[in-house]
Amino acid sequence: MQNNYLLLLEYQGTHFFGWQKQRDKPTVQETIENVLGRIFRQAVKLIGQGRIDAGVHALGQTANFLVPARIPPENLKKAINSLLPSSIRVIGIKRVPLDFHARFSAVSRTYFYLLWIGNDLPVFVRPFCTPCPFRLQVKKMMQGSQYLLGKHDFSAFCSGKDFTGSKVREIYRMEIRNRRKVALPWVSYRGNILEVEIEGNAFLKQMVRNIMGTLVEVGRGKFPPGKIKEILISGRRENAGPTLPPQGLFLKRVRYPDIIFQ
Repeated sequence: MQNNYLLLLEYQGTHFFGWQKQRDKPTVQETIENVLGRIFRQAVKLIGQGRIDAGVHALGQTANFLVPARIPPENLKKAINSLLPSSIRVIGIKRVPLDFHARFSAVSRTYFYLLWIGNDLPVFVRPFCTPCPFRLQVKKMMQGSQYLLGKHDFSAFCSGKDFTGSKVREIYRMEIRNRRKVALPWVSYRGNILEVEIEGNAFLKQMVRNIMGTLVEVGRGKFPPGKIKEILISGRRENAGPTLPPQGLFLKRVRYPDIIFQ
């Protein structure tokens, strides 16, 4: 009899070429599958909640896999973590119904993006923030973000390498807030950090990073807030702002009905 396990994962994406397995490049999926293969002594296919680009981080990535063996989740968690590199950790594991699918069973995904406003980005923060040398008008960015809420065709914010069919996605929530401090276990820094959080049913390739690039253009005053509505309607990628780098982007949470990790 098959058993279906759901993993809750965190990882630093700096040295990985994204989530999905690729030829001759280290990825998070392949790294974990190799560990699972050693534990179960057979090939194990890991089903992720979706793709994550190279260099992007995760605090709450999810993935499930089916195996015939039944191991207590806590024991399995310890076994996996003992073999993973330090940049990846399983922080939760549950047995789920056989028809559960990490991607298709999800009802929403939440990402956030960190901008360090100014040029003096501290060395220990560089893998996790994107420097922004411009002063930004946050109120205008908030106004512009409201045009993204709801169900739209997001072709204008999609990478040309996204070959999915429909580009219609729904954004449930966007929040923009200032942070005045970054705290690490060994040091803390004061600065002007802008955090943008976005929740939606699903996201296209580089969609969040393209939205961020466009919001920065609004914050700089290059685009009026209402320009975002025009960009959406146009469906043309060249009308939107630039794609911001990956290091400031984090997958925060994937939400499922009736599944909560403690």
